[in-house]
Amino acid sequence: MGNKLLTRPVGGGPLEPAEASECEARRAAGELAWLDVVTSDPGELDELGMRFGFDPAAIEDVLDIEQLPKYEDHGEYLFVVLHALASDGERLDTVEVDCFVSAGLLVTVAAVPVAGIAWLWEAAARHAHLAAGGAGELFAQLTEVLGRGYLHVLDEFELRIDGLADRALAADPDILADVQVLRREEATIRKVLRPQRLVLAGLRRDVGHHLGDRAGAQLVDAFDVHNQVVESLATARGLLTDTLDTYRGAAADRQAAAATVLAVYAAVMLPLTFLTGWYGMNLGYLPGAGDRGAWVWVAALMVLVAGGSFAAFARAGFVHGPRLRAPAHRLRGLAAVARRPVDAAMMTRVRRNGR
Repeated sequence: MGNKLLTRPVGGGPLEPAEASECEARRAAGELAWLDVVTSDPGELDELGMRFGFDPAAIEDVLDIEQLPKYEDHGEYLFVVLHALASDGERLDTVEVDCFVSAGLLVTVAAVPVAGIAWLWEAAARHAHLAAGGAGELFAQLTEVLGRGYLHVLDEFELRIDGLADRALAADPDILADVQVLRREEATIRKVLRPQRLVLAGLRRDVGHHLGDRAGAQLVDAFDVHNQVVESLATARGLLTDTLDTYRGAAADRQAAAATVLAVYAAVMLPLTFLTGWYGMNLGYLPGAGDRGAWVWVAALMVLVAGGSFAAFARAGFVHGPRLRAPAHRLRGLAAVARRPVDAAMMTRVRRNGR
């Protein structure tokens, strides 16, 4: 079991690393303890549940990787299911983070290492104020860190959509696959962020004895971050729809232009076809039929008719110069964004006015 433990002495100060096996003893001594567990093994999770007296139903929820965000009050502890950003190869995904919060103890469980937890783990060891309100405030800090991880995706979405706009105007057919990638990844995030926002809204209204007032103030910030991401994702989804409409309009315009070129070509060739058909009848009494040099005058006439027709259509605006097509750029997904460091520097500053 990949266990790590941070504890804070009774006298206060930043959290300090300790042996995971000392968790119960440190907690019994009145120290604040944060136990981070990285595992998906059912036997290890059952052992964790018996070790701290967690409800077997909560352990079942930990094992359910499709569990949506929620929270439950089990009396002696609060059980909260959250989701953090992750990546599965080149595909954006989320990973479940299960939290058990009680007096003086925070236990976080995830199947794989989570960047947000790693960032807060290091920050809590340097900045004592991050856990000044106990396990409840430490948990509330974690909710904000996980929310700020999604802000990376939000920024990347805006950049990618801006890049798609020019390609949509150029009617680049590869844009359809790229838009589908962004739509899929937006749906992946939206699926968990909406219920996670509701969880934070419920927690900030009903903080209870597990979290405390300082955690309540921190949860307001965490809710605001999640709310910003959810609303911005809705805007991004609308922009993707607009991008598809722009592409369809540009593609229709290009098809109309192609049809115009074909019509001009047919109109230019029509009199030439008439001349070749006229002199292709093999009748002996046609004008110039007996003249060996007549073909020169006929060819010159055909060139003159073709050139004059083309010039007439160009003057009318039906013919344009050649347009070079921009090289296609394949759009990568947003999986790489999930691997970026958490940008939560503002959280390391001491809160004022009781926050």
